[in-house]
Amino acid sequence: MNAFPNPGESLHGFTLMQTGTIGMLGARTAEFIHTASGAQLLYIQNDDHELGFNIIFRTPQLDDADSCHILEHLILCSCKKYPSRDIFFDMDSSSFASFMNGITDNTYTCYPLCTRSQEQLIRLADVFLCCMEAPEGLENENFFLREGIRYELEGEKGPLTLQGTVFSEDWGHLTDILENADSNTARALYPGHTASHLLGRAHFHYKEVSFEQVKKVFSQFYSYSNCLVVLYGAMDYEKILDFLHREHFSKYPAGSDMAAGNGSEPRLSPVQAAAHRALALFGQPPAPGFREIYAQSPAYKDSPKDHASILDYAIDLSDVSQEDLLYWDLLADMLDSDISPLQQCAREEGLNNALEVYADLGARPSLRFRLHNGDSVQKDSFLRCIRNSLRIVSEEGLSEKLVCASLKEKRLSDCLTRESSHLGFHISEEIGHFWSVTGRTDYFPLYEKALAAFSEDRFQAIPRRLAARALSPRASAFCLTAPAPGMAEAMEKEKEWYLKEKLEAMPPGERADLAEQTRRFRVWSQEEKSCRDFLISPSELPEPEKEPAFTITQKNGITLYAAPAPAAGLGCYQLFFDLSGLAPEDWKYLSLYQLLLTELDTGHYSVEDQKALEQEYLHGCAFDELYPGKEAGGGSRPMMSVVWYGFSEDFDSSLGLLLDIMTGAHYEDSETIIRVLEKYLPDYDLARPESTSSLAYALAESWLRHSSLFRFHLNSPDIYYFLRDILDRLQKDPHWISVLAEKLREVAAAAVCRRNLIFLSAAEEDALPSIQEQALAHLSLLPEGREKAMAALPRISRRIGAVTDSPSLEIRLLGDFRSDADFKGRYLPFLLAAGDKYIKPGVRYQGEAYDSGVDIYLSGGYFTLWSTADSRADSTIPLLLSSGKSLETLDISPEDLAGYILSAYSQVLPPSGVLGRPMAAMRRHLAGIRPEDLQAIAADIPLADLSCQKEAGQAISRLIRQGALAAAGNEGCLLRAKNLFDEIWFIRRT
Repeated sequence: MNAFPNPGESLHGFTLMQTGTIGMLGARTAEFIHTASGAQLLYIQNDDHELGFNIIFRTPQLDDADSCHILEHLILCSCKKYPSRDIFFDMDSSSFASFMNGITDNTYTCYPLCTRSQEQLIRLADVFLCCMEAPEGLENENFFLREGIRYELEGEKGPLTLQGTVFSEDWGHLTDILENADSNTARALYPGHTASHLLGRAHFHYKEVSFEQVKKVFSQFYSYSNCLVVLYGAMDYEKILDFLHREHFSKYPAGSDMAAGNGSEPRLSPVQAAAHRALALFGQPPAPGFREIYAQSPAYKDSPKDHASILDYAIDLSDVSQEDLLYWDLLADMLDSDISPLQQCAREEGLNNALEVYADLGARPSLRFRLHNGDSVQKDSFLRCIRNSLRIVSEEGLSEKLVCASLKEKRLSDCLTRESSHLGFHISEEIGHFWSVTGRTDYFPLYEKALAAFSEDRFQAIPRRLAARALSPRASAFCLTAPAPGMAEAMEKEKEWYLKEKLEAMPPGERADLAEQTRRFRVWSQEEKSCRDFLISPSELPEPEKEPAFTITQKNGITLYAAPAPAAGLGCYQLFFDLSGLAPEDWKYLSLYQLLLTELDTGHYSVEDQKALEQEYLHGCAFDELYPGKEAGGGSRPMMSVVWYGFSEDFDSSLGLLLDIMTGAHYEDSETIIRVLEKYLPDYDLARPESTSSLAYALAESWLRHSSLFRFHLNSPDIYYFLRDILDRLQKDPHWISVLAEKLREVAAAAVCRRNLIFLSAAEEDALPSIQEQALAHLSLLPEGREKAMAALPRISRRIGAVTDSPSLEIRLLGDFRSDADFKGRYLPFLLAAGDKYIKPGVRYQGEAYDSGVDIYLSGGYFTLWSTADSRADSTIPLLLSSGKSLETLDISPEDLAGYILSAYSQVLPPSGVLGRPMAAMRRHLAGIRPEDLQAIAADIPLADLSCQKEAGQAISRLIRQGALAAAGNEGCLLRAKNLFDEIWFIRRT
């Protein structure tokens, strides 16, 4: 790795300010400032070959019209050097990037990208920066009309409609009560301040959205003197610095306005003071005192209104040091634990709701307490439990059990950081958020220092001091956000009437002008204009990585998979239990069985002990269901899996704890079961808007994959009503608990047995023999279990619509290439061409969706054509269905195809961690997925050429015809397209 200069020394126009380390990343850091432009740059150097680049601007939300978000979209549309209809999507669909996005938050806007090619990183970064220096999106208003908001009029008689990408995205969150609660709480705590404005509110303020306001944000805040660049990974950083200085930063000295063009004279301007002005906006102190707000959140007429409100209490932390804010972040995590004083006080107050606490380190930092699925009558109990818990912490501290478990969980989580993909994005976004409100880049060193200090605080002086101060806040607020059934329809009607009145008020000349503008815009939006000047050659692509090695042994009827991994004392483990002994009519009880894990005392552990030990030993513990198809051979059977991470030295304790939790619960505790059901039942309601996307995907995948169909039956919309009925019966008949307890014991006995048991482990090679020996010692004690005849899984329709409480639609169309022996990897670049040249223009640019595209899942063996926040299933679905046919005649150049090859190759070879790769390989083997088949598909992608375009189109058309379609969301949108579905489900039962 390249050495760093000494602090104070210069390199390619950058001066090194300081160096440091980030332990959890195994990284050294170097912070530079570009002398001429004033840009800050942080390089995080480690051995990660997925490189990262992120440029972050400090962008306060000056209004509620989502101007910063619209600007983010406009920036990456086009520029002089890279002219395009949408250069961002050119890059996204035609490069070797593993991740790319533009992201707006309440204090910053960032533009991250990740790739395993340094040359690709430089070329894509050049596009990003050229777009920021001279964005065509701020010169040609058509880009604003497309990405922001526009009025459309086809004829002078109407109707007048309102469209726009960001507007569609925001409208898709109309009934999102959590977002609405966030906004209401910010207004209560910071009335009249910048911090009261949150992103994503254009659907409430569409009359205020303007192109001029968006351009104002750019002129005020898009300056290199108001930016931070973060570089990440094993790169030749000197080459990157030279590129940034020579091609960009040196041309924009501090004080020059990027909007004025290259070489503008340095001058005092709003741009020069952008950083100081933005920080000053964040620094406005709130008015002292306690405030209350009672607000409504739009909901559709059949949505629940009882036990459905959000109660928030927020304490301003504006006058707290950065060190104390990090302490608050740690303390809030501990208070969020089920065994914390906060949760104990909530139970004493009779609050059987999900209650969370977190430190919101936004424009103005605050401590947030949130009660989910509540009612207004709970206000006093809610506030009282907060005050009582803070008083307990201030006087007595936290239990040693809680502190030890939480700190160990935090250390384990930090050790697993490198398991994540796209770290160059995730890490830089965390740093960028911190920098946007402090001007500092040392978030992770400060965090590591704070964690060490918290760990060494034997007498808990830190949490006691923080809690005592929170009991007497300078400013605080209570906010209740209640769903208002029928308000969503009223807002839709209000928009309809607004457009009708606006049209009626237009004089004939203005109508004619708007109709002509609409016509010209549609012609412009249909123009084919793309740019591929950022491509690297497909010949530079790396070979597919070899499948990780693993062993398979059988002992005592148990199959053990083991994979060595350079994981430095860490391990990942997974159990697969055979569910063949569980009668299909009892499958629905699995949801209740899993829900009650750690919620009931066992013979060895109280609930409090289980919660603490789970934090300590079962990191990321998650349950799932699967039923591999016939390709798995003898492994084709229903299974329940449980996966977790831990320190390898703790494996014996972790497995013993897990098995005790799974087999030893006391199911006669009716009072606790009622409380747990009351608390978590709303999470199973798939009619909620936030469940819409996952529901659409699950429905479509269930047609293609046997495992997905099994999982859907076990987690269908009916489960919510099944659990609701159990709750109702327990409340009405106290004696019925004996019947339920017996059934749950039967389910546990049938599920947790030794028959066909499979255990997977990935850890350091020296640790694996001990892990397998300990696993056998525990698992061999399980009962053998019995097998029952399995009935065929009930199929669902191939094309399904599902009505939820969402204001828009999520649409998914899946094509199964694993089942097609004639399908070749070289067809996949053409699939991306259809997404780029046919689907996105028709659905996103000329339709009414926020976005659309194509995703490839190589290990899953299928592709997905999708749209999100869509209101026109009647036009989107026919377009998706015809995309294969259209591909046969699409105008694709050799340069276009080269880009699609790069993107397809990047999609089928996602990066993964040292534990994640071998675990995925063992799971594929278990499911009967042959690695040589996957590698053959990947290796064939670079062989695509234009001579096989028609062949690819025919193959993709065939898969689309045979594929599965699901759309979930708004009732009106679905009913307008009802002829496109085999059936339409109404998820909400009235």
